[in-house]
Amino acid sequence: MQKHDRKSRFQKLTEENFDILILGGGATGAGAALDASLRGLKVALLEKSDFASGTSSRSTKLIHGGVRYLAQFHFKLIHEALTERQRLLENAPHLVKPLPFILPTYKLYEKPYYSIGMTMYDILAWRGKLPAHKRVSKEEVLKDFPALQSEGLTGGILYYDSQFNDARLNVNLARAAAKEGAHILSRTELLSFQKKDGKIVGGKIKDLLTGETGIVKAKVIVNTTGPWVDDIRLKDDPRTYRVLSPSQGIHLVFKKETIPCNTALIIPKTKDGRVVFLIPWEDHVVLGTTDTPIHEVTEDPMPLESEVDFLLQTGSDYLAKPLQKKDILSVFAGIRPLISPEGNQDTKNISREEVILVSPSGLVTMGGGKWSTYRKMAEDLIDRVLVEGGLENYGGSRTATHVFPGKVGYSENLYQEIQKMYKVGEEGAKRLQNYYGGEVFVVLGKSPTPLIKGVDYFKEEVEWFLKEEFALSVTDVLARRFRVQFVDLKLAAKLAGPISTILAKGLGWKESERKEKEAEALSLIDSLKTTYNGK
Repeated sequence: MQKHDRKSRFQKLTEENFDILILGGGATGAGAALDASLRGLKVALLEKSDFASGTSSRSTKLIHGGVRYLAQFHFKLIHEALTERQRLLENAPHLVKPLPFILPTYKLYEKPYYSIGMTMYDILAWRGKLPAHKRVSKEEVLKDFPALQSEGLTGGILYYDSQFNDARLNVNLARAAAKEGAHILSRTELLSFQKKDGKIVGGKIKDLLTGETGIVKAKVIVNTTGPWVDDIRLKDDPRTYRVLSPSQGIHLVFKKETIPCNTALIIPKTKDGRVVFLIPWEDHVVLGTTDTPIHEVTEDPMPLESEVDFLLQTGSDYLAKPLQKKDILSVFAGIRPLISPEGNQDTKNISREEVILVSPSGLVTMGGGKWSTYRKMAEDLIDRVLVEGGLENYGGSRTATHVFPGKVGYSENLYQEIQKMYKVGEEGAKRLQNYYGGEVFVVLGKSPTPLIKGVDYFKEEVEWFLKEEFALSVTDVLARRFRVQFVDLKLAAKLAGPISTILAKGLGWKESERKEKEAEALSLIDSLKTTYNGK
């Protein structure tokens, strides 16, 4: 059934004429597909791999204004991000949540100095509903973040931002766009552009699962492929210049017992001039990020040993108990698709504001930006596309008040009902609440079956991922539908077999193909372990 459905969907792509063809299904592409679909445009969205498989699932899990941008006087960017933060808190409360931060101070002048900056941050939030910052004592800081080094500590600043589940928000964007009529297909690659009188009118595409090829026609083609924007631009014009200045950021994941904390922590100054965060997430603690300029973009970037050592040292400088490699449960790396037409290679100082480029052939490329401003980026992008495609009669964006799947029926205490109905632990119930919101009972049904004994991950969830969330591989499930590959590689390896069995049934895999797909997922897990000498 799945294979037949895919064949018909690919065929439909090649038979219809679209207003917009969007290449790349990360935050920007999926956000643009939803924005355009809500305006009534005929939209196709193609993703070469999986939705959020690149940068969009490997973030620091924050929707924030960017405290570090205060020192760079990027007030417009901060205000825009804080405005978007409030919208997401309202429109996707199960996926985006308030998060208190501690900014520790060790010198007498630091508390008033940082307080001045945080006052500006509060002002830029304007109509936001999160509490304003406040100065806190040493005792209060240690109560909020017990793992912190107490020697020399004078107190700190308590302020609020928000955190989110990046990959699940991305998948929900794609789902919402499909619900509004967008034609969406992953594992589909653009081979070349079709042109008429020097202008792009379509593209030759290939289904990477079946090998089938075809031509898709569109008035405007949009390039939102993140780290691969230059590859697409070169397919349009082999003589064009490269605009990408990519950098890699990595994160380490630990047990909460290793880094006891009730809030997040911001380390305001590091040896490389960045800030580093320690953030509770998925009942674990995430430490990141780095900023390492790179020359080669890969599908699954691997952390460098020097990056791992840097984060361990930076974290240990602020914690009472030094971190060690044996404490690491998982690690993930992402590539920032920073756009620098001027050729600036100092990636720490390249603006995170988005850039829109339009080639002589009409290809529209968007790069840069960050998760916090994805919605406004999508709005700006589609506004530009309407002009370039002569589609101005479609009107303005409608995404500012768009309610995400799962908001209806959601409450902060929904986990208690989940616990009662399904007899799961509090941790598992909160995960289910925050993954699916009010849809949780539709996803799980009356009596869900655990994938493995004693773990609150269920067969019915994987079946939901197949039916509603575009999952096509074991890693799609482990890394981006569940987030277990990001927080516990050992558990991910245990779940790979049961997940592959369910996918095999839904996707029509033969037993040899099932074993091959499972082995691919396990190989990636082993590679990630190797980066920090994990066992």
